[in-house]
Amino acid sequence: MAALAAAVGPVSAKVALEIAADRPGGPWRAFALVLAKQLEAALPGARVSVARDGNGYWNPIVVNARRADFALAHAACARWAYRGDETAYGGRRYANLRAVLGGVRPVWLTAMLHRAYIRRTGHRSVEQALTAERGGPRIVTAPAGGTVPIAVDMILAAMGTSRDLLRARGGDILQVAPHQIPAMMRQRRADLYFEAADGGGGDRALRETALGGSARLVDLPEAALAALKTAGLAPGSLPHWFEGQGAAVSSADLGMMVIVHRSVPSRLVYALTRMLVDRRQALAESHPAFRGYDPRGRWSARRAGIPLHPGAARFLRERGWIARGQGRR
Repeated sequence: MAALAAAVGPVSAKVALEIAADRPGGPWRAFALVLAKQLEAALPGARVSVARDGNGYWNPIVVNARRADFALAHAACARWAYRGDETAYGGRRYANLRAVLGGVRPVWLTAMLHRAYIRRTGHRSVEQALTAERGGPRIVTAPAGGTVPIAVDMILAAMGTSRDLLRARGGDILQVAPHQIPAMMRQRRADLYFEAADGGGGDRALRETALGGSARLVDLPEAALAALKTAGLAPGSLPHWFEGQGAAVSSADLGMMVIVHRSVPSRLVYALTRMLVDRRQALAESHPAFRGYDPRGRWSARRAGIPLHPGAARFLRERGWIARGQGRR
């Protein structure tokens, strides 16, 4: 790390940074603790603490207000927050956000249809379920304040429906914690399940639901994928993600990226960016969520419309991953 110390200058023992996360025991906290540990190892003398009450959706708000200096966030949420998306953030812009690196890991938006619902209605796809005049599905997803419910509203709109229209056709929207959903699916209290495969609680709920045999993973409709792409998600094919998944399906990647407040000193953001690159093997060994992470050339695809922080831009230019002058704003 001598080269890093020379590049960023001496780090005082008084340097303290805070990373946004969720409550103890949550997946975002586990991710944050790994980043904090690796950044402290890369910058002896610095102290990195972990905030609470955040997640992929809330972390952009926390960082924008400088209640934390940096965070992991869903790339789609960072874009929505920076641009002031009406559906996601009520039109309010969070203009203090800056990008560090993206492509940390894919976060696939998934859909599962209950087999009993398919047998009862003959609706074998999300499109059929959401556009049928009768037999609207009971949709189950995470509580408000997360990324997936926002994406679900975007899907409903793309399919020409809404929560109110869905209920008028006999369907419903049920929002509960992920750990409650597998039991709801087993007990036939829900028909269509939307979740994020993100390496955390959503993965566990998806795996348990799939292994229970009550539901099957299905493609997202083309119209929904087009709308989600416009909103900053990346359509793609969800590979074999978990045991119990029968085959690849059409999905959309919410993305995961590192964001920072624009006022964090450039030398510290440079150090953070370099840590994310040079210590990626240590990150992978510390948490499975970082396995397969390769930042080379991937920052742009997951930046999602947020300006690069000058400290990150400097590092990326030095590596030749962006052109000279690129990232200057």
